[in-house]
Amino acid sequence: MSRLTIIVLGKKNKGTESREDVDFVFSNGSNLSKLIKGLKTKYFLFVRDDDKLSDDYFEIITNKIKEDFDTCFINYKINYDYKSKVRILHNKYELCNYMPLVGEYIWSFIIDRDKFLPVLDLELDNINNYIKDNLTNRTCINKVIYFHNPNTKRIINKWIYNDVKDEIKVKNLIYVAGGCNGIFNGYVSWLKNLGRCFSDKYKITILYDEIHPTTLGLFSEFFDCLKYDNSINYINESYSAPYTNYFYPKNIINLGESYMFIHGCMSDYENSMHFKDDLYSHYVGVSKVASDRAKGYFPTDNYETIWNPFKIDENMVKPHLMLCSAHRTAKVKRPERVEKMAKMLDELGIPYTWNLFTDVNENTNKGGLIIRSRVPNPLPYINDADYFVLLSESEAMPYSVLESLSLNTKVIVTPLEAFFELGVKDGENGIVVPPEYFDEGNEDKLKKILLKAYEEKDKKINFKFDESLYEGYNDVFIK
Repeated sequence: MSRLTIIVLGKKNKGTESREDVDFVFSNGSNLSKLIKGLKTKYFLFVRDDDKLSDDYFEIITNKIKEDFDTCFINYKINYDYKSKVRILHNKYELCNYMPLVGEYIWSFIIDRDKFLPVLDLELDNINNYIKDNLTNRTCINKVIYFHNPNTKRIINKWIYNDVKDEIKVKNLIYVAGGCNGIFNGYVSWLKNLGRCFSDKYKITILYDEIHPTTLGLFSEFFDCLKYDNSINYINESYSAPYTNYFYPKNIINLGESYMFIHGCMSDYENSMHFKDDLYSHYVGVSKVASDRAKGYFPTDNYETIWNPFKIDENMVKPHLMLCSAHRTAKVKRPERVEKMAKMLDELGIPYTWNLFTDVNENTNKGGLIIRSRVPNPLPYINDADYFVLLSESEAMPYSVLESLSLNTKVIVTPLEAFFELGVKDGENGIVVPPEYFDEGNEDKLKKILLKAYEEKDKKINFKFDESLYEGYNDVFIK
């Protein structure tokens, strides 16, 4: 009994039914559910009567089914004019005596019959989920198998094959899948530097599944960024991917060289699969250690090493603004003013860290504003800050401002008498913010204050508190 059935959709061709290791079944597309349920072989696949088989078709297929898998995807490659044409076998086993044209591409996959049977009774909307959840033991054939013309649509009962796709042609394609759904990510840094170094010379396209909006904004400065769509064929002349996206979608079609960039080291591979399917023209480690430690995990002994490009964008290297506050969350301290000012710093794109020590039980982070539990000694933080910020509506003796000035840390305060009494001077050792600047409609005025604070962050002050102010303390209290 053969282990493979090839279901030919269309007319019967002479000779195709005469192989010992393959059963051929011919169908006009009707009653396919009944046909599949009646198969006696472990695996089956579909071809059409006008498909063009390559000369190694049967050898590769019959060798592959000696393995055990649920679904075997054929690797998708194109026949293109600047490489040698794929020869079509001219003997009794061919389905069609025809040389594939440029632009025709490989399709199909081999299916475990028993695993597939439940699909025949599912509603269409549930089929994709079933395949994703149950056909999990997947493998891949990576050599040329056969070609077909993509401008067809075939419906097999409830299971739809839809090969009518729009095309997008690009020069250099990089597929990142879900690897960029964040900001702090090695792939993000890799791609940003790639863009800084090469985007003025080459056309590069990023194809993504998920991406953080901020990251997308950064990439858009250098690349054409496309959201992946499974109804589109992405035809490219050069394809690259990070190693976490080893298997890529069938509608990414490579005309030229393909590159697997290996960013990880041994610790990344210890719990990962060993790849058997040789899908790429080049396996590139981004450092010597990455290349050395990848051996045995990818189907090659030929690792290249290319250090990732690196280029600092001087326009992005802005001085970092350090702010500090320490006060209770009481209404009189006006904590909402702190949050409004922090939000405005975010809008202005000023890089900052604002440590706010207060009476909360747990630490929270709101962008650059870090709301922290109180510490016994905030002075080291105040000493490191460019400004100490206190935006109260009332103060009597604000020790924190006095401590800040004594450490020669400038202050940002509201115009309270207590601040002036301690020696705060607007424009000299601090910035005084009128309370109405926090009212709705005065955002531009508050922005000017913050821009001034940023510009003058490195301004030095030399403050000395007049100790004679408390010399009479012992006359009234200490005897």
